[in-house]
Amino acid sequence: MPILEANGAELYYEEFGSGNEVIVSAMSGFGKDSYLEVLARHNPGIRVYQITLRGYGKSTHVFEDLGARLLDIWAEDVYAFSRKLGLGTFLYAGVSHGAGVGWRLALEHPEALKGFVSIVGAPHDRRGGDSSRARLRTVEGAKDPQKLAESLRKQPLLYEVPTTDPVRLRRREAALENAIRSFGAMTPEELRLNQRKPFPEAETNEELAEILSRVRVPTLLLCGMQDDIISAEISLLAARSVPGAKAVFFQDHSHSLATEAPERVNHEILTFIRELNHDLIEARR
Repeated sequence: MPILEANGAELYYEEFGSGNEVIVSAMSGFGKDSYLEVLARHNPGIRVYQITLRGYGKSTHVFEDLGARLLDIWAEDVYAFSRKLGLGTFLYAGVSHGAGVGWRLALEHPEALKGFVSIVGAPHDRRGGDSSRARLRTVEGAKDPQKLAESLRKQPLLYEVPTTDPVRLRRREAALENAIRSFGAMTPEELRLNQRKPFPEAETNEELAEILSRVRVPTLLLCGMQDDIISAEISLLAARSVPGAKAVFFQDHSHSLATEAPERVNHEILTFIRELNHDLIEARR
């Protein structure tokens, strides 16, 4: 069982592929055949590290509400992990809350990042409180994890774009069953974790844009236009604010982009890597 002690925590991780092109990602949990696992499997020369965030699974658990400090701690965990393994510069890719980690890394440790890929993970709109609707539902579900898990059959956490595509429908069903198993097996302290919206110091979207304008890491945003957690509008604001950013909007996808369309996500990541390697993207250091 691969465990690395970093930043005062034990971090569970998985490694896929081999080579000099290193991609690091972190989130509460990765399902089987994640988009990055598939990317490493089919592209020799790419090495992927998937880190289970502090507070979840086999990583060190957190028993207090750290509020917005949690995202900062997660980012420092990832940075310490990369230094301990001697990874040098790497591409960080994150989905949703995993992208929140990337935004903090991009601001606090730009020297460590070759680039940053935010997948349905632009910082939230400042309106509507400090937490997303989905996050608040899981926090409430800590009272009865099994009840929360079973409720997903009638009320999924995320909006699902209507589709007749059999591949997407199969993946959607598999993701649902995985979510039911995962949430049902979570401990109350895991479900209570709430990292809040990134950059709580920004009270308005204008202030958020100013913070994002300080990012000096090549950034790719992959966005679902039907996303009910991270709206297309706030994703566009992020894309307009980060110097030199590139954004790709998928009209027919929502917050489940990475699980329903991993091939499309990986295509954009590979294109981004090629652009970085051929100096087609200005670093803006």
